[in-house]
Amino acid sequence: MTINVIVIVLLMVGAVGFTGMCSFNPGRPENGPVQEVDGATFMGMEARAVDFPVRFPLMPEGWVNNSARRSTIGESPAPVVGWVTPQEGYLQLTQTDADVETAVQRVDSSPREKTGTQPIDAARDTYATVYTSEEADVRDLWVLELGDVRLLVKGEASEDEFRELLATAIRTEPLPHEVAQAPATS
Repeated sequence: MTINVIVIVLLMVGAVGFTGMCSFNPGRPENGPVQEVDGATFMGMEARAVDFPVRFPLMPEGWVNNSARRSTIGESPAPVVGWVTPQEGYLQLTQTDADVETAVQRVDSSPREKTGTQPIDAARDTYATVYTSEEADVRDLWVLELGDVRLLVKGEASEDEFRELLATAIRTEPLPHEVAQAPATS
């Protein structure tokens, strides 16, 4: 029986190795290039699908847009985009028309408490409300109200990077909400 097991394992290793679908690299893994996505196109489609202003902040060099998806907060769609930051952090921007309390409770399943505010743009007298948790694996959440939309940023990055993302977002014009109509033909 032992010989059969050894033969089966050798055949399995040979078959898998022959396909080239796996590799063996002993040692510490290295960070490879970050996969970039086209968040601008995604957010353009989202802007036409929701009833609130949607922004796609064009971040400076070093910020890599690596994710874009639709989430739901309350009963409303909430577009989400994420970036790997220049300091190798990660921040995710969620936009919603849900009220702040609902947004904070439903952005994910982690409980957070309001712990203070952070200045975002002195010229506009804009502050984000910061929500944190005592649990080590729960990321901080910064919330900025812009009238008819709430911007929620969470992730693992420096306070300056949180601030930079929100400041860039509020200086960004909302994306067009309506699809351009083709001229009528007769």
